[in-house]
Amino acid sequence: MRGRLEPGCSIGLHTHEGSSEIVYVLSGTGKALYGGGEERLAPGDCHYCPEGHAHSLVNDGTQTLEFFAVVPQHG
Repeated sequence: MRGRLEPGCSIGLHTHEGSSEIVYVLSGTGKALYGGGEERLAPGDCHYCPEGHAHSLVNDGTQTLEFFAVVPQHG
């Protein structure tokens, strides 16, 4: 799935039950929040969220954050 987040927008904290998620950043900058920490994201970076863990994606930059997300079904 291809997604876009405008500056100041976010995908709220959520959990993937039965699947993990991989987010690949195409353009813009932001951060992934998970497990009480954060991971800075820039073009070419990947964020991995294991099955059953909660995470959020935030565009705290000045440009649109464009990303490609893969959510494979396990089992």
